[in-house]
Amino acid sequence: MLNRQRVLLDFLQAAGRPVLRTELTSWSFLLRNEYSSAGGSAFYDFVPYPHGPFSFTLDQEIGKLVDQSYVHAASDQSWSLGDGMTYKSPDSGVQRDITRIVSRFVDWPADRLLNYVCKEFPAYAVSSRCEGNAERPKTDMAVFTAGYEGESVDAFLNKLVTAGIRCLIDVRKNPTARRYGFHRSTLTRLTGNLGMDYVHMPELGIPSNLRQNLDTMADRESLFDNYERTTLADNDVALDQVADRVRAKPSVLVCMEAEAICCHRSRIAQHIADRTSLQVVNL
Repeated sequence: MLNRQRVLLDFLQAAGRPVLRTELTSWSFLLRNEYSSAGGSAFYDFVPYPHGPFSFTLDQEIGKLVDQSYVHAASDQSWSLGDGMTYKSPDSGVQRDITRIVSRFVDWPADRLLNYVCKEFPAYAVSSRCEGNAERPKTDMAVFTAGYEGESVDAFLNKLVTAGIRCLIDVRKNPTARRYGFHRSTLTRLTGNLGMDYVHMPELGIPSNLRQNLDTMADRESLFDNYERTTLADNDVALDQVADRVRAKPSVLVCMEAEAICCHRSRIAQHIADRTSLQVVNL
């Protein structure tokens, strides 16, 4: 069991009652952002959502804990600790912060808790139903690119929302990933929940068999040079489609690699920049 999952169980145990989905999410968000332990290593990241900050990863993992009987679903929107379940507690610093949070907020109505979180962290009040919700970020038009390597899906999507992105253009040949959230079907659903379009352009991807043994930057440059001479040269229609989307709304070319220079999206971006006369911006 991951440390962050033990934190969720500790919250449920400390509350001593069924905890609403919005409560557990808000408590976890405050632990991450207002308390010194920050929930420990590799804790949850969050995105702006209709009910304030939300974590797709947290929601997915609490579902697993329900399936494993560590958590009892008291209703569709509330949870309690499973009967007789034992687990290794988080470290003492995290436990102290959990106790402080529950002692402070356990008796607060859900609306009051949500309004407090949104007031203190207005960036997460975008599109939310709490008082004083903020306007969704806007941006100047550009050819944006981004890689999700090393990030949770929540951190990655929050980066896109903060940058004003409204369309994710996936340029992977095969959009699968071991890390939760980056498989095509899941990413389509999550971006849709955030009011963001998802478009897959497999024509612009590089087959996995060609991406082997890239040990040096020179290896990558050779691959990308060949990619430009073949795939990009043969796919004017796909490039024109991407250019049309980039002109229509803030859009980002997405692949795995964190550094654009190490990814074929950098070559796509330059072709789109030439078509649109827009600047390339790597997020």
